[in-house]
Amino acid sequence: MNCQFPAIVECADTHDFIHIAGASVLDEHHWHEGDRLIDRAGGVHVLSQNQAGGLYWQGVPELVCLPELNASLRHFAAGLGICCIPKLTVRSAEEAVALVVWLEMQ
Repeated sequence: MNCQFPAIVECADTHDFIHIAGASVLDEHHWHEGDRLIDRAGGVHVLSQNQAGGLYWQGVPELVCLPELNASLRHFAAGLGICCIPKLTVRSAEEAVALVVWLEMQ
């Protein structure tokens, strides 16, 4: 996987975000098919399952869609009880990573 850390993972089942400082941290979590890793450069990797049942991160050719990412981040922040959700906007994947770090500290 060609990923520029730090990154964030959007969990497919809960729509929560998790900050990932480096590749070694990926092994500390139990991931599910469909989880989406977004690196600081906007690269997207989706967790896929092969025929043998193994999971692997598959790169997507397009960069992250910022309007979609902002909507997901607003939903995540609202679930944490953060106020002023409509003002919450990131202009880059790198800002999204920083925002998730900040939200995890709240």
